[in-house]
Amino acid sequence: IISKFLFIFMIKKLIFLFIFYLFMSVNFAMAEKKSLSNYLWENRLLIISFEKGDNEVKNSTNEYIKKNPGTVDVYEALGDLYRSKKMWLKAAENYIIAVNKKKTLYESDWKTFYSLGISFERAKKWNKAEPNFKKALELKPDQPLVMNYLAYSWVDQGKNLDAALDMIRKAVSLRPRDGYIVDSLGWAFYRLGDFDEAVKNLERAVMLEPEDAVINEHLGDAYWRVGRFKEAKYQWMRALEFGPEKEIIPKIKMRIEKGLNKI
Repeated sequence: IISKFLFIFMIKKLIFLFIFYLFMSVNFAMAEKKSLSNYLWENRLLIISFEKGDNEVKNSTNEYIKKNPGTVDVYEALGDLYRSKKMWLKAAENYIIAVNKKKTLYESDWKTFYSLGISFERAKKWNKAEPNFKKALELKPDQPLVMNYLAYSWVDQGKNLDAALDMIRKAVSLRPRDGYIVDSLGWAFYRLGDFDEAVKNLERAVMLEPEDAVINEHLGDAYWRVGRFKEAKYQWMRALEFGPEKEIIPKIKMRIEKGLNKI
């Protein structure tokens, strides 16, 4: 008979191994795109964080940095770890250190600037985010993920709409089955007032990413603008089902109750 304590311990270990297996499976393909050192550090920090907490992560990295003061990979890995925990400014802090330690910038460094841009954008510091997205595109022009993030941010802010539309169109041509990029194209048409084109593209985005809350919300907004009110409310209710961020839940509920005309 296994004691209750031992049983719980074994279950936790099994859960950890399962999560780690999934993480490794998803990210193994990324190893070829990163330095081996950075890839190994990301996985090592994930394990330490899961098993022993962030203090042990700090101790482990500080010890390594003392022995390897010129290291870059460990700061990028720390940035990725903090970004996964939505600790945006801590992530940005480590990406900045990584950038400052690079003596020469290469095309592959677009990923660091892209990650830094995301961290600042999520921390609501757009004035610091935008230059990093542009730097990423300077290093790797026409990178679809960067073009999408930058252009979508412009669209969401109601600025540079024509340039954003051109940029997103190019991103869609490079990744036509990426639902998030197709969503950006639909949302750009929406913000430009072309609601029919918005519906067309947002319906396709929902087909590609049917369980994304934001995409369903966008399609609901577009349906409302073309007079498809029942379908709009249905999409907004679907958006609530798929775990939207807490701050937008009241907005979606208000849409379901009153539509867009009275908001």
